[in-house]
Amino acid sequence: MVKEPAYKKTEKWWLGLVVLFYALYNIPGLPAYGDSGAAIWHGALTIIPLWIISYGGMVVLNRQRKLKPARDCSGEAEPLQEKMIAKGGV
Repeated sequence: MVKEPAYKKTEKWWLGLVVLFYALYNIPGLPAYGDSGAAIWHGALTIIPLWIISYGGMVVLNRQRKLKPARDCSGEAEPLQEKMIAKGGV
């Protein structure tokens, strides 16, 4: 049986790019305070790629590693109010 690696190459690239663009976005003093043109460029070059990488990466990783289906727990436990009445509360 072939064991799947803990982290795939895609996950490492995704994490690295998210951290890189987050760090670039948070450089102190960039853009200069009050410079609206620089703020637009700064946002276009850091925030927009960060959003694309974040959400695009989540879609790609979700395709690679599917979540387990949720099991049906509807009949396993009685409702909270019935438990409280049985204990003498309410």
